[in-house]
Amino acid sequence: MATFNKADLPEKIILSGADCFHLVLDKHAKKHGAGGNVMRKVFYFNDKLDFKKVDAILKSSPVIYWLCNIKLNYGTIINTAYWKFTNAGNEIILQEHNMARENEIPESILNRNITIDAKRFIEADLVYYPSGSCAFVLSWNHILLDAKGTTLLFEHLNQLTAKAQQDTGLYFPAKEKKQNIFQHIKNMYKIKSFVQESARPPVSSVASTKVKPGDGKTCTKIISFDACETKKIQDNAIKAGSRFGPTLFFIACCAHAVHSINKQRNKTGDLWLPVPYDGRLKGATGPMISNCVSFLFYRILKTEFESVPQTVKSLSMQMTRQIKDGIPQKYKMFLNMMRHLPLWLYYFLISNTNKGVFASFLYTSTGDNFSNMETLFGKPVKNITMVPALTYPPGLTFVFLHHLETLHINIAYSQEIINNNELALIEENIKATLLANY
Repeated sequence: MATFNKADLPEKIILSGADCFHLVLDKHAKKHGAGGNVMRKVFYFNDKLDFKKVDAILKSSPVIYWLCNIKLNYGTIINTAYWKFTNAGNEIILQEHNMARENEIPESILNRNITIDAKRFIEADLVYYPSGSCAFVLSWNHILLDAKGTTLLFEHLNQLTAKAQQDTGLYFPAKEKKQNIFQHIKNMYKIKSFVQESARPPVSSVASTKVKPGDGKTCTKIISFDACETKKIQDNAIKAGSRFGPTLFFIACCAHAVHSINKQRNKTGDLWLPVPYDGRLKGATGPMISNCVSFLFYRILKTEFESVPQTVKSLSMQMTRQIKDGIPQKYKMFLNMMRHLPLWLYYFLISNTNKGVFASFLYTSTGDNFSNMETLFGKPVKNITMVPALTYPPGLTFVFLHHLETLHINIAYSQEIINNNELALIEENIKATLLANY
């Protein structure tokens, strides 16, 4: 297996603006005692993976070693927060689980938190099933890796498996260029005004301010579509007016499902949600570490739910306008500026701006990142699932993942926010809107 020189690993990595925003979400999770800021990727295999081989590959990764040996320094008003490499000699721990129900991930994994005070910011598990199949689960604190970063991490693990040469310069973010402080301040006021207008009250959310999650447990529901159904869904996205890929169609279908729940609760209103936008250059293969996302912001008026195409049209107009106005780039500058505020003041400003509501619901997608991923650790991958960090409020997140011509939706939710009857209604509504005839 490949070896690496620990002395070559960076001693200090400054947190990006998006990383610091996840610090705020981490503080938010602690305040509400709900969820956490842990992401999990699950890979299912028909055959049993060899523990020693997987363990050796994981421990041969310089990136994983770095993630197991860092400590957060919160910085000062002048200097932003950064990760300090301790080189303490911690290695990733791979745990085995032999008492699991077929295709299920044990709650001991799903409810295990990785806090910002953890010794290791990444964990791994192998789950063996009675049928002889297994699942590999990788968990990490979202402050360190975004969705694209994890794609690059798994490509990195496959390259280690094949003993292929790698460009280590792509692992970590490059040194930031100095920016014009006055331009940043001017931009900060512009983007703050834009977000305040976009998220202006009243906004209807699935979460009630009177309800608080009890045990912080993240529940999940997976909806899978076969290749024929996936093809119809892709065709429906185009027919419904989602011209730049199916994302807006997916968002519209989720919004209709949430609207139906609010309608049942007699609390319909406008929906508002921020959607992650990859800030890397198109085709970029790095960096792996650090969140490089910005956001697009969508407000769907309660009068725009007469049909899915009508909702898609509204979303499309908002997206086009925001891309034209450079909102993702400006919001990234805003996040970078906010890094210089103390965490308590940052959290106060964010919470006060949105009246404590981060979104009506949350949506994320891996896009085509895992579409063609056929193997991991040299074994064929049967299926892939992503379990997102559950942010409360709203306590409801939709994750869309496309793998080998099939679409999968993972709904992460809190049972105090969405009960079993409402979950069944959401599933029925999403299936109906995705597979309808347009």
